[in-house]
Amino acid sequence: MAICASSGLRRRGRILLCVLAFLTQLPAAAQDPEREVLPEQRQPLAFVSPTGLTPLRGKMIFSAFHAESGQELWVTDGSRAGTAMLKDIRPGFRGAFPAGQTAFKGHVYTAATDGVHGIELWRTDGTAAGTALVIDLQPGEESALPSELTVFRDALYFVANDGRSGFQLWKTLGSAPTTVRVSSIEAGPRALARQLTVAGQRLFFTATTREHGHELWVSEGTPESTRLMKDIRPGPEDAGIQNLTAVGDELYFTAHDGLHGTELWKSDGTARGTHMVKDLRPGPGPSRPMHLTALGRALYFAADDGVHGLELWKSDGTEGGTTLVKDIRPGPSGAIASPITAMGGRLYFAATDGTSGAELWRSDGTAAGTALVKDIAPGAQNGSPARFSVVGSRLWFSANGGSASGVEPWTSDGTPAGTRAVADIASGARHSMPQSFRRLGNSVLFVADDGNGNERLWAHRKDARVVLIGDPLSQRLR
Repeated sequence: MAICASSGLRRRGRILLCVLAFLTQLPAAAQDPEREVLPEQRQPLAFVSPTGLTPLRGKMIFSAFHAESGQELWVTDGSRAGTAMLKDIRPGFRGAFPAGQTAFKGHVYTAATDGVHGIELWRTDGTAAGTALVIDLQPGEESALPSELTVFRDALYFVANDGRSGFQLWKTLGSAPTTVRVSSIEAGPRALARQLTVAGQRLFFTATTREHGHELWVSEGTPESTRLMKDIRPGPEDAGIQNLTAVGDELYFTAHDGLHGTELWKSDGTARGTHMVKDLRPGPGPSRPMHLTALGRALYFAADDGVHGLELWKSDGTEGGTTLVKDIRPGPSGAIASPITAMGGRLYFAATDGTSGAELWRSDGTAAGTALVKDIAPGAQNGSPARFSVVGSRLWFSANGGSASGVEPWTSDGTPAGTRAVADIASGARHSMPQSFRRLGNSVLFVADDGNGNERLWAHRKDARVVLIGDPLSQRLR
């Protein structure tokens, strides 16, 4: 459009005029009777790129971009009238860049900047007045970059850099006086803690030191109890620790000790109890366990033992109790094609048996109970179910129903008849790539592309209507 192409307007004003020009009606499949208001009678509610959907007191807090305000915190009750920017933390169009939203004791915490302080820890109670900086850990314009926000016991733990100690483990009760550093991992710029994972009464994480490289650490919440768990790969080389997953009080993860390849390990919080579970691919070759998922007291994962390809395995934490569940695709090619999600005592994942493409499968942990749920894209085509979320007693995910619909939202109760497409949001063969399914009251909110390159917020109502929360755009905003 001429307005959008004009170079004589300020960027902020030009983008806003573009938004107004792009407002259009939704396709019939997504019409919302709640929106029966003429566009000229309201301000544009055309935010995009919603992320970090976090429920709080019957509403959803999230981060989103708007042409006038940039990336800021927003709030919705699931309706257009109940959706608004929560607070313009950084006034103007540059945005506060909130990220990592996490609920803790009646507030949602996030990392954000107000333009005066750097990216620091903030919290909100869901109101503008109740949205405030918790602490300026690295005073002035420099950023502490809080991340890995994790609730453990009675505090919120996170990783941040105060400008002196590197990226250490911190905790807070929600105020500056209660925010303290927990770890002293080789204080200095090299310190790097990450992968915070709660297992029972312990908080596990990985951290880097010059002497040991990047290895497994553990804390009971005090500086005195925060320690290196074990130097799995002795010396300064990293053990490549990934996939930290709790099963009860124990932690499972993947690592390589320099002798074996990347294999399955576990820890009970002691050095002696931290060891490799089983060398699935004997010798230096890696089985590369991935998609670790707890179901009951067992761990399920995908791994390649060099014989069966990438298939479904389970472990009770012992070498003898770590076994192949089923060779879904016989031979070395492998079957597993997505992360694994637990719901209602079963596992759900994408897999191929070599006849059907990558489709929705389920397993109760036995070979006989591992079966195809539905061939979403019939024949050799791939339905490619992914981005799984459990909402109540149903599984929500993205899948490709074929060239007529593209990748759209689907839901399943675990049966073929109860597995169905929800809506064709990006009409035709275009893909809406839905993700981040969250319950809000009687609705399921999710993020999906509107077919024009804009990630938008949508709601699936109790009556099965799918509606856009906000005003539609006819072209890409950003």
